[in-house]
This record gives sequence, structure tokens and C-alpha cells, in this order.
Amino acid sequence: MAHQSFLDNTDNNKPALVVMLTKDDFTVMNAADIFEQCKDTRATCWGFKEHPLPLPQMKQLYSRMKSCGKTTFLEVVAYTEEEGLNGAKMAAECGCDILMGTCFHDSINNYCKDNGLRYMPFVGQIEGRPSILGGTIDGMIAEAREYISKGAFGIDLLAYRYTGDPVELCQKFLKAVDAPVCMAGSIDSFKRLQEVKELSPWTFTIGSAFFENKFGGTFPEQIDRVCDYMDGVNEVVDYYDTIAGDYDQSRFNNSYGQFIDAEERKVLDQLIDTKAPTQRLEIACGTGRLTNYATHGLDASSEMMKIAIKQHPRVQFKQASATDTGYQDSSFDLVYSFHLLMHLDADTIQKIFSEVHRILKPGGRFIFDIPSKKRRHLLHHSQESWHGGTELSSDELKQIVKGSFEIASEHGIMMLPIHKLPSGMRNSLQGFDFFIANGWMKEYSSYIIFELKKLS
Repeated sequence: MAHQSFLDNTDNNKPALVVMLTKDDFTVMNAADIFEQCKDTRATCWGFKEHPLPLPQMKQLYSRMKSCGKTTFLEVVAYTEEEGLNGAKMAAECGCDILMGTCFHDSINNYCKDNGLRYMPFVGQIEGRPSILGGTIDGMIAEAREYISKGAFGIDLLAYRYTGDPVELCQKFLKAVDAPVCMAGSIDSFKRLQEVKELSPWTFTIGSAFFENKFGGTFPEQIDRVCDYMDGVNEVVDYYDTIAGDYDQSRFNNSYGQFIDAEERKVLDQLIDTKAPTQRLEIACGTGRLTNYATHGLDASSEMMKIAIKQHPRVQFKQASATDTGYQDSSFDLVYSFHLLMHLDADTIQKIFSEVHRILKPGGRFIFDIPSKKRRHLLHHSQESWHGGTELSSDELKQIVKGSFEIASEHGIMMLPIHKLPSGMRNSLQGFDFFIANGWMKEYSSYIIFELKKLS
């Protein structure tokens, strides 16, 4: 029996994964075997395409899915009325819950209503297989509203197949269309999963990406990994595993990234003596951008660490969580971490402070950065996702670390709105920006670098 509560609740806070047993818009011939391997995963929505499985095999597979309590989808990649109507009849004969795809026709819509099928047609100008989506955003919104007014259940939006900006399309479309929307096609990375999570459609499909092992592991492991990510489990590590290959290029090989990197290094040069015979740990070392100040590096992302190891062969690396490093008590004179705490919730940050306190020697120091709460409040800035979502003021930090650390120094990073200035001007303003970011208004800089000293 289908998950009726899922079908009735179209206001889910979290987008639901629809596992499509398809590759390149065609059902794989061993779809039944794959479902048996994966039926006990967390995914509750399953489907495939109208080709090339014979109808008896389709009926048998859908029957099996429904006996396991799954909500079932048939996506029909058809552009003519005749093909679309044949697909609808196929879905009804198979006992599917939802028909996705087809170009909208009244005959298909009426057939679905008469046979208890929920209909989610395509919008826009679609061609090819795998499908490509063209057309204007306003045009697609107008189509969707018309189809919904005629009784369609929702819309099958080929978001990442769009020839324009897919995120802009989804932002405007989801805001304007008051009906269930499935983002379908080419969701093949944790970066795109994060976008889906923030956009929050009703459902989203993944097919080819699972067969191409885009999410790492066996087929069942990938499904659960995606479900965990959407529920906020291991999402930070999964995100950085995926973007590791182009992280440095995309984040720091531009004038904005180079500006931040230069200011961070100015502070670290003041605070860390790399020639001293001390044990220095970088937590969340990532690809090793700042690991030249460390004797040891730690990160939870295996893919980021692989790059760091190549860049710093003399540093001792370890893959572990920042909340449970596995090091002995009082192992390090200094611990530092950049671009980590800003992504974490308050409970996790508190655990990291406790762990750093444990592994630091008496009088040891902890250096880290965090977005300035005073700056964000002044500019009425809010961050809705986990990425850069946490901010602190020095007063709040004092309360968090009271009895464990004292604040030894504070340093501002990036006072000017560098990201809004022409790239050619940024380097020339670096000295001036660093000067005012470390004056009396430092707490209004974009980021604050805190140096803590262990009390006991």
C-alpha cells in the first residue's frame, strides 16, 4: 500500500527523494534486482521510465514496490498526445500512484482524473532524450498555473536540464506555483543536493547519478547517504568530499578569495612562530591551504585530506571528527581552525571547545575565525543554510568558554564590502582594509579571528 500520508501531505518541510531506476532517461533492465537490494533503505518513493521494460515486468515491479510500502512514480518522456496518453494508460494498468512527465494535454489530464492517477506534467519547451528544458521562466510559470487550474496534481520540473540558470528558475517557479513540484533530472552532486534542500521542492529525483556512483558507495549506501544529507546527517562532510577537487580553484583562485587568504595569513604570521619547537594542530585542514603553520592536520573529509597530504608531505595527518580527535590529553601547544565553526550548530561548537581544551597543553592557545554577529545584525544579514550560518560576538564567546579559556586577542578580517567592489580595486585596498579591520571597530569586520588561551 502506498504511503497515503506522504501523498496527502504536499507541504513537507524536507524534499523527498524519488529513486529512479533509470540511466540516461531509460529504465535499466535489472531494475527489479536493484530494488530488491535497496528496498530496506530509507527511500520511500520509487519509480522508473516507460521504456524499455516490457509491461508485464513493469507491473510486477510496481506491485513489489507497493507491497513494500513504497509510493510509486512512472515518468513518461513523451512529447506527443498519443505517446503521453499511452504512458498514462501504462501507469494506470501498473497501479502507479503518480504519472510524471508528458507534455500536458487535456485528454491525458482527464484520463488521470478518471483513473485515480496524480498527474505531474512537464512545463516548458522540452526535446531530446535525455530531455533538455528550454523556454522562459515566466512562460513555464504561466503553463503550470493553467495545468493546476485544470486539476493537475503538480509539476515535473526538469530543473538542472534547463538551458538557463536552474537555480533562478526554481527560486521563481517554486515561489509562484502553489502545487507539488518535483525537481527532476541531473541532480548529481552534494552541491546540487544542498541547492535542492534550500529550494525545498516537494520531491526530487535521482537516477543516473546513482548508477555513476556520484554519491559514493554501493547503490543502497548512496541512497541512504542522500537521505541522511537531506535530514542534516553528515551533510557538511559529504558536501566537502564532493567539492574537494575544485575547492581551491573555486574559492581562493580569484581576487576575493585571495584577499581573504592574505588577511588571514597576516594574522597567523603574527600569532604563530613556525620555527618554534612546538606541536601545532590544524583542525579542519581541508585541502591544506593554511597547513604550512601546522605540524599536524586533521579533517573529517577524506577527499579534502588527500589533497592536503600531497601539498604537505611532512605534516602528520589524521582523518577524524573535530569533536573526537582521538589525540592524547595535552598533546598540542597550539590548535587553530579556519572556516569551520561558522558551519556548525551551538552544541557541536561547544563539543569542539571541550575537545580542544582537552588536547591542549596548559596555557595552550586556540585560534579560529567566526562571522561577526555585530556586523550581520548591523546589515540585517541572515544565513538560512548551515553554510556560514553561525555567528558570534566576543561577549557571547566569553560566556561559552568561561572557566576554560580566556580571550587573548581579537583580529578583524575584511571591513570593506570587498565582494561588491570591482576586482581590480581589491588588492590595492588590502592594507587599508586590514588597518581599519583591526582598529576600534574590529567587531564590525566581516569575520573575527579569536585567540584563546587555555586556563586550566
